[in-house]
Amino acid sequence: MPEQPVLIVGAGISGLSIAYELQRQQVPYVIMEASGRIGGVLKSLHVDGFELDAGPNSIAASPEMLQYLEDLGLGDKILVAAAASKNRFLVRNKQLHAVSPHPFKILGSKYLSGASKWKLFSERFRKSAPVKEEESVSEFIGRRFNKEIAEYVFDPVLSGIYAGDPDRLSIAEVLPMLPKWERTYGSVTKGLMKEKGALGGRKIISLSGGNGMLAMALASRLSVPVRLNCAVSAIRSAEGQYKITYIENGQQAEISVARVILTTPAYATAAMLQGLDAPLANRLKQVEYPEMGVLHVGYNAAAVARPVDGFGFLAPNAEHLHFLGAICNTAIFPGKAPQGKLLLTVFTGGARLQHLLRDTNDAVLQQNILGELSAILGISEAPVMQHFEVWQQAIPQLNVGHARLREQVRQFEAAHAGIHIAGNYLHGVAVPALVQYAASLAATIAKN
Repeated sequence: MPEQPVLIVGAGISGLSIAYELQRQQVPYVIMEASGRIGGVLKSLHVDGFELDAGPNSIAASPEMLQYLEDLGLGDKILVAAAASKNRFLVRNKQLHAVSPHPFKILGSKYLSGASKWKLFSERFRKSAPVKEEESVSEFIGRRFNKEIAEYVFDPVLSGIYAGDPDRLSIAEVLPMLPKWERTYGSVTKGLMKEKGALGGRKIISLSGGNGMLAMALASRLSVPVRLNCAVSAIRSAEGQYKITYIENGQQAEISVARVILTTPAYATAAMLQGLDAPLANRLKQVEYPEMGVLHVGYNAAAVARPVDGFGFLAPNAEHLHFLGAICNTAIFPGKAPQGKLLLTVFTGGARLQHLLRDTNDAVLQQNILGELSAILGISEAPVMQHFEVWQQAIPQLNVGHARLREQVRQFEAAHAGIHIAGNYLHGVAVPALVQYAASLAATIAKN
């Protein structure tokens, strides 16, 4: 009897990567995607000569990730970020302040008050207070430093990664090295000095043609085409297998498989698992995916009096602006715009600002953002290109209590051999993390 294929649900970067890795391991598979397109949040488009990414605008590339792209035939598409990408900025009082992730370098900046600089400098001498339960980012940073550092350093940085609310994000989930350093060295800054490499240093890259090229390359390598407009509605256990109910192009059908990999968002996974484990399904429904808006704006370079020579800038929530931050695409990847033009990708919404997307007319919101950008960067002309896109459910929030969800998933997988839950809310929102997990999971399946 021929081996049953592994069913992969979802054709975002996770699902496509897992299918590719299973194929390399010679494990048969079927991949179903509820929507009419592949790639998930990897979405690229071209408007008036500008190259736009509505999802990830860049990829932190390890040597392994670079080799992965080479293997996919994308080697000639790799764009390495300009040296300026190391420069990062934060907004305060409508002014840009160059900052370093290294806390002691902030001591020479005008961005923070003298009191906060003293808190940074003296943190290594303060004893740790016992912590009985999981802390939010705000609680941890407020305890180790102070409120200003929480609001003006960590808040914008985490907005840039998760579009999240530090009052609810779990420090153990989003910045696990900080509590680890406190436990190990008794101090965050001491730990940073001991483990200097923890802040990164990987190459920042993008792909010519847009980062959506990665999804296209993966799909083109698959020997089994993705079944689009094919939505799994239920999974049930029967005689040592799993009966999968799905709707394909409006028609309901059913298949039996021995192994299922769910790469879908938590809320979609919840609907499929309701009949197998209602408590887990209900917990998955609680994972928050705030609404986000992505505004791409192109300008004549001559119209921008204070162009940003860096990766971009982030705005603390305390500044009460209409956006979270902006990537200065042409400062790091000049080929993303026509000659003589500048391209910015501006993010709004998220856990703290999604009310703007719900309560404000899109045109008004965009005008508010453009006005704030003009004040910060000294822009004297209207954009020559403007494109706005809204993600109704964007980045999963790893809030306090997320560790309990991880444990529930672990227990579920132990009780239901053959079902793997592989969403980015469990294995990381960054592309390299999802690719790495795909290889690990495929190897495990092939071995078993």
